[in-house]
Amino acid sequence: MIDWDDLRIFLAVARAGTLARAAARLGINATTVGRRLEKLEETAHARLFDRTPDGYALTRAGHDLLPRAERMEAEALALERAVAGADDKPEGVVRLSVTEMLGTRFIAPHLPRFAERYPGIQLDLSCTNRTVQLSRREADIALRLAQPREDNLVVKKLAAIELSLYAAQSYVDRRGRPGRTLDRHDVILFADARPFAVENQWLAARLGQGKVVMRSDSVSAIFAATVAGLGVGLIPRLVGDAEPSLSRIESADAPEPRVIWQAVHRDLARAGRIRAVLGFLGEIVVPAARARSSAGAVPSRRRLP
Repeated sequence: MIDWDDLRIFLAVARAGTLARAAARLGINATTVGRRLEKLEETAHARLFDRTPDGYALTRAGHDLLPRAERMEAEALALERAVAGADDKPEGVVRLSVTEMLGTRFIAPHLPRFAERYPGIQLDLSCTNRTVQLSRREADIALRLAQPREDNLVVKKLAAIELSLYAAQSYVDRRGRPGRTLDRHDVILFADARPFAVENQWLAARLGQGKVVMRSDSVSAIFAATVAGLGVGLIPRLVGDAEPSLSRIESADAPEPRVIWQAVHRDLARAGRIRAVLGFLGEIVVPAARARSSAGAVPSRRRLP
């Protein structure tokens, strides 16, 4: 009889393409993945993958098995969610997936208060830009800057993040303060990728003869480089205004605020530990974003006249 745990290995390899990537997603080592896959092929009396220099490719038998294994996975995950969602106690592990900046700047500073209030909850905080699939239990709750489109989610618009240009006071002292454009200034851009298209377009329209000195897909890295004086960066106001070494660069307009979307699978939304985390996120993220929004154009402490 085929073991469900071996089918989980099969699905991970089919999706990842290599033993190493599948092992990383499963949290086990690649040797174990290879051994379990061989066991499954022996039990099924069929070769499920062709081993190629580029990775593992499904054979005809593997393609035939894939939809059946996915149906079994869907039922197993639905069972897990149903059991987990029925637990009304604020206890257990909650896996929260957030972007790096949300995790380090919006959430982590408040975690001592959360731990004091809910000592029975262990928060597993994952900081990543990768889209996680809540239906597959890759996380219990996700905060994202793009609206999740997965089925059977309870999605909420949690808050909006306003962004502005900033430069370190050391940079302003050395290079002067930018005017209406970023001509003759060093500029830090986001990575040339779709998730940052809106911000990059807004910056490009103001770049003029400015020099791009760095690109990054990490808002935290952009923040750190800006604080170090590398150049002018586009940073969330909540973060930039709180950093005394930074000076906000005023402009006639600003990029469209980024929306923080909160998502949880419908089957888990009523669990006690999930409700506790959702409530706490609302307490810390929403007021912080509203405070920045109501501050409007109030400059940071180090702004020059």
